[in-house]
Amino acid sequence: MEDRILIADDDPSILMLISDVLTDAGMQVRTVASGEEALHAVGEETFSLIILDIMMKGISGLEVCAAI
Repeated sequence: MEDRILIADDDPSILMLISDVLTDAGMQVRTVASGEEALHAVGEETFSLIILDIMMKGISGLEVCAAI
């Protein structure tokens, strides 16, 4: 089973950088640009690791973490 990782960040350049590194390491990565999208993704899939930006607009990474 491949490791599945969710990355939530509202900065596209950070999403791309982290996603590229993890994908090159053989991991399956899903990226989202908001806390709302992160909560939706968690409801749809199971992840081995979730990387959250704590200062996103709307629902922050800390709020996403607490909700999970």
